[in-house]
Amino acid sequence: MGSKHTHRMHAAVAATALAVAAPAATAETRGYAISLIYTASYHSPENCPQGGNGGPKEMKTRILMSRGYSKEKALEVIANDDTDEKGNRIDFRTRGQIDGKPASVTTFPQSYPDPHIETAQGRFAYGFDLDGQAGPNSFEDPETHQQGVDNQMWRVLGCFANYWVRRPVIPYNESIVWDTAMDSMPAWLISISGEDLGKDGPVTVTFDRALNVLMRDAVGSVLPGSSYTIDDDPRSHSVFKGQIKNGVVTVEPASFFMQGESQFYALLRLSQAQVRIYLKPDGTVHAVLGGYQPWLDYYHYLAIRGEGDGLVDLPGVYNAMKRLADANPDPATGQNRDISAAYYIEAAPVFQTSLDGRVVSTAYIGERAPAKVVASE
Repeated sequence: MGSKHTHRMHAAVAATALAVAAPAATAETRGYAISLIYTASYHSPENCPQGGNGGPKEMKTRILMSRGYSKEKALEVIANDDTDEKGNRIDFRTRGQIDGKPASVTTFPQSYPDPHIETAQGRFAYGFDLDGQAGPNSFEDPETHQQGVDNQMWRVLGCFANYWVRRPVIPYNESIVWDTAMDSMPAWLISISGEDLGKDGPVTVTFDRALNVLMRDAVGSVLPGSSYTIDDDPRSHSVFKGQIKNGVVTVEPASFFMQGESQFYALLRLSQAQVRIYLKPDGTVHAVLGGYQPWLDYYHYLAIRGEGDGLVDLPGVYNAMKRLADANPDPATGQNRDISAAYYIEAAPVFQTSLDGRVVSTAYIGERAPAKVVASE
């Protein structure tokens, strides 16, 4: 047989498999692969009335000035690759002290005095009303205008220059981390199931981790219509019951867990998690995921990056998170172990298959029918 005939046979078999395995016509399950996830940032001029915490240069300047340097001399040292006039290189990382000896503030953030970083005071932050109360520490969501939004993570991070952005711009350090993770970390998947996702009604939203990494298109984004096998590890399987109304999916609070990788979020876990998903006409989705997160998880992510790459003052962030954490008190000490947080998500339509090869979610690409296998001539 010629290669053209063989290709047609393979395409016919694949098309038959899709037809058999796809959900029945009376139900619909759309699959997505997360193409971007990052701390939900919403910068406003009123966020930081004291001028904010700046970036690495400003942080180093403050540290040197606390050691007796004038601002002018501090800037000269920084401009000279952190080397003073005597040729001594200053190691900002080991500025902590334990038993009179230098200690890494990355590993031991409490070895250095709390610098009392400025925290965000503005009106808006992405997220959800997690505790059912609107108080002085609450925000307003900039998209839904829901009051009582709990997002103390944003309060901690919002006055660092790296987070002075609004979508579609994302924090620089997180964009670099995600772009690296795409090529090495198994994909994070979403599926949405309902009788007819073009109409209002009940839905089920499921998050899973894949066994394979993301496939890129010609411009480096996630390839629409690509296929991913779901990892059956139950730890990264989170299910939410919800509703779709006017193309927006909302869910009832539930637990969320996703296994990540080092250099990115080693894991992302949220209690009382909520998600709001916007179904876009081109078949992609964007979403906000929020809930209460163990603040040491996020600190671990920043510590791996270090102050140079994470672009934050680590002792400052550690102490601010500890101070502003708002859930899950330790029964012995009373210290809150979780902090309210929100993440912004973008996702592309993809196929999802089970380990035994069944297609469990189809790629809905725009207003057209779900993608099909087409034999080439």
